[in-house]
Amino acid sequence: MATIDTEEAMFETLDPVPSEIATAISDGLNAFNESAEIRREAFAIVWRENGGLIAGITASVSFSVLFIGNLWVAKSLRLGGIGTKLMAAAEEEGRRRAAVAACVDTLSTQAPDFYPKLGYVEFGRISGRAGGRPVDRIWFRKEFAAVA
Repeated sequence: MATIDTEEAMFETLDPVPSEIATAISDGLNAFNESAEIRREAFAIVWRENGGLIAGITASVSFSVLFIGNLWVAKSLRLGGIGTKLMAAAEEEGRRRAAVAACVDTLSTQAPDFYPKLGYVEFGRISGRAGGRPVDRIWFRKEFAAVA
């Protein structure tokens, strides 16, 4: 076990976070998780039109849970069903990778009504403030039905 000599060691706050630091921290955690047999399989699903990216979703599967990272649809195409189709595609890919449940979080200023329409249930909420107004971060989960 390493010891920290308080005269030699120091904490440093980095803002913005240099990409090499973010990569080193992520790589270190991934190496630890892999040694504990906790694998993380990341993927993205994108929607392109005429060669341009118009929507996409990032996700990963870890310990049999699909974690939705980011879901984005170009502003001019929102409310047209693309987000629902991307979520369905991510869930299908998650199931293919042996996920038995899904988890996603959003802000009260983003899409808190979207996920319940897809069968997600709220399981956590924390309140904060942004730009002088209250904003909640909300976590949702969805259990996948067992395949007979």
